[in-house]
Amino acid sequence: MLSGPTLDLLRQMARGVAAQFGSNCEVVIHDLTGDLDHTVACIENGHVSGRKAGDGPSKVVLDLLRAGAACPEDRLAYLTRTPDGKVLRSSSLFIPGSDGRPAAIFSINYD
Repeated sequence: MLSGPTLDLLRQMARGVAAQFGSNCEVVIHDLTGDLDHTVACIENGHVSGRKAGDGPSKVVLDLLRAGAACPEDRLAYLTRTPDGKVLRSSSLFIPGSDGRPAAIFSINYD
């Protein structure tokens, strides 16, 4: 699990970004240090994608992590589609742990 101070900081940032951009802006904190099927540690405006705390990452992210790759490059301003067909503009920032491998993802999805 992410350490308390790190997770607290990411939660604070998620609240701030979601407040700045409003209810169409979903911010998701993924904790990659535990079970990769249940990485959502915090979510603001989860109604955008329909996800909630305890859910997992997207299939693309999950496949990348399971492949054992080193910390991937951030993906910025790309388009994604929710299961119900909604198109979102998304950014995923990979946060490395002390070993250089991804420990968290700070993800923004805007409807």
